[in-house]
Amino acid sequence: MMRVNGAVIVCVALAFVFSLVAAEESKELRKQRQAAQKERQLQKNERAKELNEATKAFRAFARELQSEYADKVAELEIEFELKRVELRAEHDARVAEAEADYQKKLSGLFMKPGITFDEQTIERLQAEGKAFADELFVLRKQSAEAQHRERIAKEQRENAILTERDRRILEQASALGLTRDYAPILATPLGDGLTQQEERWNERETNEVDILRERNNKAIAEFRNGESLRKWEIGNLEEDFQLKWDEKAQSHALDSQQLFYNAMFMQAAQGGEVDQSRLVNRLTELNEKKKLIGINYRQIRDQKRIKRQEERKAILAR
Repeated sequence: MMRVNGAVIVCVALAFVFSLVAAEESKELRKQRQAAQKERQLQKNERAKELNEATKAFRAFARELQSEYADKVAELEIEFELKRVELRAEHDARVAEAEADYQKKLSGLFMKPGITFDEQTIERLQAEGKAFADELFVLRKQSAEAQHRERIAKEQRENAILTERDRRILEQASALGLTRDYAPILATPLGDGLTQQEERWNERETNEVDILRERNNKAIAEFRNGESLRKWEIGNLEEDFQLKWDEKAQSHALDSQQLFYNAMFMQAAQGGEVDQSRLVNRLTELNEKKKLIGINYRQIRDQKRIKRQEERKAILAR
């Protein structure tokens, strides 16, 4: 019968005891990790519930306030439209009178007794005709400027009203916790460190709080950036008005010449001593120049439209 060494028996016994202790510690560690995971999930669920309730309350508050301030903006719009109708009627009356006077003056240039259409006379008549046309152009621009000033004033008042609305909405968003950053609910090491499951949890949680922040920022972006966007749009109105009348000024210089040569062409048709071929060539040149002006300003507007699309995105992304 084989004899068992006593030392071997002792070692085996100790190993068995140690394995029992390790198993017991591993079991306790699992319980701790499971309890920690359960607590993290509860915290995450509570956070989701709070956020959903806050978002719902915020949207309801924003809708109510938007409706309230929309009525104020509508009142401004009605006042502006009434004022614009009044200004337009005054403008149309002045322009109608000025246009009739202009036609009389232009016709009178060609009805002077004994007039001969030599080079010197044509230059003088053209200068006089341009002076009449310039007076009419100034009148039209003054009227347009009056209407434009009314519109800008209306836009500025509207901006002030909506900025007040945005401030109140942002205050509510802050009170509901939608403007703060949420700390990630992370697993902390237990025992010999994080498990792979806990590491994946921490990674997902870090990404999720970033998503929550972006979602909240998106919900309030309209109100946070509203004033900047409206001021930018008012600046665009000013720029567009200036561009429109720069183009009109260039076209006007050609239009006045075109009207003059058309009047001369009518004179030639009635038997006047006018070089018709020269008139036709001159009118063709004027038409070509007007087309080039239109092409140039269309390019400017297209470039501005593209540029403004990017500017708008940048403002909304702040």
